[in-house]
Amino acid sequence: MRIMTGQVARKEDFWDRKTELEDIWYKIESRNHILLVAPRRVGKTSIMYNILDNPKDDYIIVYVITESADKENEFWKKLFHKLMEEEFLNTLKNKAKNFFTLLKTMKISEISAKGIKFGDGSEMDYASAFKKLIKELDSDKKLVIMIDEFAQTIENIIKFEGVENAQSLLKTHRELRQDSDITDKVTFMYAGSIGLESVTAKIESSKHINDLSSVKVLPLKFDDAKEFTKKLASSNAIKIQENEIEYLLRKLEWLIPFYIQLIMDELRKAKVPIVTETIDKAFDAILDNRNHFDHWHVRLKSLADNEYKFSKELLNISSEHSTIKSTEVINIASKYVLTEDVVKEIIHTLVYDGYINNNDNPKEYRFNSPLLKMWWYKNVAN
Repeated sequence: MRIMTGQVARKEDFWDRKTELEDIWYKIESRNHILLVAPRRVGKTSIMYNILDNPKDDYIIVYVITESADKENEFWKKLFHKLMEEEFLNTLKNKAKNFFTLLKTMKISEISAKGIKFGDGSEMDYASAFKKLIKELDSDKKLVIMIDEFAQTIENIIKFEGVENAQSLLKTHRELRQDSDITDKVTFMYAGSIGLESVTAKIESSKHINDLSSVKVLPLKFDDAKEFTKKLASSNAIKIQENEIEYLLRKLEWLIPFYIQLIMDELRKAKVPIVTETIDKAFDAILDNRNHFDHWHVRLKSLADNEYKFSKELLNISSEHSTIKSTEVINIASKYVLTEDVVKEIIHTLVYDGYINNNDNPKEYRFNSPLLKMWWYKNVAN
């Protein structure tokens, strides 16, 4: 098992998430459409790739990332082109009886590994084309379409086309999920590094996703994290004893695979038997690398000016004093003239994105990760 600190963990590098995978497959087989819920860096995309790499016999799996789409039709174009790829077409073999007849009606002049050419050069209504395509598929296998960064796509469309187009995309997706001719053939799974619930709530469109069945991807439990760390150590010639592994994990506290692998990568470079002091130095080294954490801060910068300032001050105080009381949050909101509803949505975003939680005390918020807390205090708050 290689240490993966930037790329998706696949095949032999994937640490089995048995609980989540069993829940996902149960929901797929129960004809539910799925929203994969978790803060960033917990491992959602790796889980989706595991499903892609290990499909069950009766299913065809398609994975598409739509993060770069900033127009409604462009989103559907990405999905349509994904179904046009040679790999997908080959899985159908001769099962799609009317497939190529349908393509002719769309004025497609050529299909190849390089893409699709249209006879008249015009822009196609890809949403309608996608629906027609799915309805015409005649396969003995069910299709699972996993859409990564869907919430980011919605935010992009809000920014570049407007709220109406974003609502239209959400509404069309719900209509597809409610169409028995389509859901008999397709299961949709949505995931991303920002919360779809927060994004839809901002544009009063939560009703368009309330039919989705949520699967939560949680941090690893302590014993599972310990076995994961042992596996990384043995696979990468890191000499570390069990008591040092336990010290490392207690110091991390929030046991997501990304953080564990960051620390183990630093320990790999040490090339000496690992002791407590080595682990402490590894933590310090990680805090000096902005690239590991800067995406957390960049995400907040997409908020409106006062919302960003509110979030930054809230996190600054949390990083300095370990916790921040809800009364203090209200005072900061008043300072930046934010309504109660806006504050609730920002807090929901900070919780979903993995910054903070109030699990110990409903009236206090604290950083999920001491590592992120230390990084924020060192590189942002000061």
